[in-house]
Amino acid sequence: MDKPMRSKGSQVGVSRRDFLKTSAGCVAAASVASLGFPAILRAAPKEIAIGHIHPLSGFLAFDGQELQNGLMLAVQEINAAGGIKSMGGAQLKVLTADSEGKPELAIKAMERLVQEGAVSVIGCYQSAVTLVATQMAEKLGVPFVVSVAVADEVTARGFKYTFRVQPNAKQMATQTVQNLSAIVKASGVPAKTIAYIHDDTAFGQSLAGHVAQVAPEEGFELLLEVPYSPKAPDFTTEVGKIKATNADLVMATGYFGDSVRVYKTMKDLRVAAKAVVGCGNGAFSHPKFVKELGAITNYVMDGNYQANRLSPRAQAAFANYEKRYGTPMGTSTVFAYQAVYVVADALERAATDDRQALRDALAKTHLTDHILPQGPIVFGEDGQNINAAAPMMQILDGRIQVVWPKEYAQADPVFPVPSA
Repeated sequence: MDKPMRSKGSQVGVSRRDFLKTSAGCVAAASVASLGFPAILRAAPKEIAIGHIHPLSGFLAFDGQELQNGLMLAVQEINAAGGIKSMGGAQLKVLTADSEGKPELAIKAMERLVQEGAVSVIGCYQSAVTLVATQMAEKLGVPFVVSVAVADEVTARGFKYTFRVQPNAKQMATQTVQNLSAIVKASGVPAKTIAYIHDDTAFGQSLAGHVAQVAPEEGFELLLEVPYSPKAPDFTTEVGKIKATNADLVMATGYFGDSVRVYKTMKDLRVAAKAVVGCGNGAFSHPKFVKELGAITNYVMDGNYQANRLSPRAQAAFANYEKRYGTPMGTSTVFAYQAVYVVADALERAATDDRQALRDALAKTHLTDHILPQGPIVFGEDGQNINAAAPMMQILDGRIQVVWPKEYAQADPVFPVPSA
C-alpha cells in the first residue's frame, strides 16, 4: 500500500488544536447557513425524476423528437419559475426512453425508468406502445400521463394509474364530424357523402370506427373506408379507390410521413372534393406539412389536438418553443408540453414525490391554468379528461387557423373549397 505523501516538516494526522479550530469553523458555517447566507452553503434543491417514452428513432422519429422538445420546454419553464414550491423548489429532471416505435420495447423502458427513480412517466405517441406502457405502469404502481395516444382502450381498462389529457378516439371523431357538420350547415352548401382513408394501426382503426358510427347521426353517408399501412411506399391504389367514389368530402387519418404522401397522391390523381378533412391527422395541421408542400395544402381541414391560440398563456408557450427550437410548435407537441404541467400541478398539491400520493393528486386534478381550447382539465374515474376538445383547423394562406367552434376560432372557415 502506498504511504501518504507529505511535504518536508509536515506531519500525518491532525493535532487537537487544529481539530478544535476546524470544528469551530464548521459550527460557525452551519450557523451562517441556517441564517440564509451565503447561498453556496445551503443544500441544493431536491430533484424529482419524470420519465418519458417516445419514438426517438425509427419511422416516427420526427414526431417523437417534437414531443420530447415540448416536454423539455415545459420542464425548463417550471424549473426557471422556482420548481415545485411545496417541496422547497424541487427541480424536475427528465429520464428518457426511446420506444423506436415498437410496443415490445415499452416493457423494459418502463422497468428501467422506474428503477432509475421516475415518479411519473409520460408517453408514448402511438396507441399500441401506450397500451403496453400503461399496463406496466399499473403493474409497477407508477402514475402515467399520456402525451399522445388516441385509442379508447388506453383509459377503458379500469386502470388507476393512467391519465390522459387529450381527446380519446370517441371524443376526437365525434367532435370532428360534428364540427364538420356545423361548418357545412353554416355554408348553406350541401355535402352528404364521405370517403375515408386511414392508417391500419390502432390509431387509425379506432378513429375510423367512431366516424362510421357518428357520420350517419350527423346526416352523412360513409361511402367507403380504405385502410393502408403507414410503412407502404405507395398509396396510388388506395387513393384511386377514394377518387372513384366521387364523395363530397374526403377524410383522412394517419401519421405525419404517410399523411404527406397520401395527400400528395390525392393531388397527383386530381381527387376532387368540397373539402379534404383530417381526423386526428398527423400532418394536416402541422406547420411542416405547409412548409414541405406549399400552396397545394391551402384549405385542408383537420379536427385535431390544438392549443387555444387566443389565449395569452398559449401564445407565450408557442413563442417560447419557437425561440428555443427555431420552428413552430406542432399540434401533438402541445399535449406533451401540457402533460408536464399536469404532473407538476399534482406534485405541487401532493407536496411529496410519493407515487401513490401523486396518483391520488392526479385523480383530483382541476387545472384551469392551461393552454387548451376547453374548460378545466378534470379526469373522470377512468382517467380520461372529460373536457378534452378537438377543434377544427384549416390552412388559410399558408397559416394553420382554428375555424370552429366559434369561441376559439381565429378565422372563418372556407367551405366549399375553391376548385383548382
